[in-house]
Amino acid sequence: MLGATTLGARVMAQADDTVEYWTVSSSVQAGDPVQRADLVAASVRLGDEVAGAYVRVDDELPGEIADLRWSTDLAPGSLVGQEAWRAGEPSRGHLPVSVQTGYLPGDLAPGDLVDVWVGPGPGEPADVPATRVAVALRVLDAGESETLGASVTRTVVLDLGDDALDGEQVAATAAGHVTLVRVP
Repeated sequence: MLGATTLGARVMAQADDTVEYWTVSSSVQAGDPVQRADLVAASVRLGDEVAGAYVRVDDELPGEIADLRWSTDLAPGSLVGQEAWRAGEPSRGHLPVSVQTGYLPGDLAPGDLVDVWVGPGPGEPADVPATRVAVALRVLDAGESETLGASVTRTVVLDLGDDALDGEQVAATAAGHVTLVRVP
């Protein structure tokens, strides 16, 4: 009887070959700080060929959790991949831009990536071509519509990431007519 019990216990132990991996509790976006509340342990059974691509609960993190930032967007319940976060400083800065309604996607939302173009506005001479002053900046705040005179504008806050705009680019966004183009 004792032998059968021992054999049964071994078979059951071998059948439960799940390992605890980190998953996310809610949506996270690239650039956001990692917070302990973002992480949930889940017992998962992965094949040897993919197991190393995900972060086990007992793996050492690439830095202190307070210093980690998400490097990719993840949906709730997603397994955290080895490349899903990075250690490092937060972005260098945020760029607020005032954009007239009609010159940005109407459904623009935080997390979207946009190129920033500056050029002549409606009714201005079109002898100066529009210039792209920034590429693939993440929207931090899509702003609320505000009426300024005869036009409706939104102040959109963009994350500069690891790049920094020079004074000429900042002056162009402040003085020129800004158009935001969503990019994949």
